[in-house]
Amino acid sequence: MDKNTQKRTSFNTQIVKVLSSNYNVTEYFVRECIKGNRTSLTADEIKKKYNELNNPTIEKIKEFKNKN
Repeated sequence: MDKNTQKRTSFNTQIVKVLSSNYNVTEYFVRECIKGNRTSLTADEIKKKYNELNNPTIEKIKEFKNKN
């Protein structure tokens, strides 16, 4: 039997929880919006907001790696 070769994408759980409570939707819906499986105005806003909140985190991680 072959093993599954698909890679799962992980999301920042803190940001997902904040967005779900802010927009009054489920965390599952937020993850689907980020993946691009949902297409609505709210989904577009959630995806945009997630990227705004997540990018500074990624930049800080890269800075930390470069310093060490």
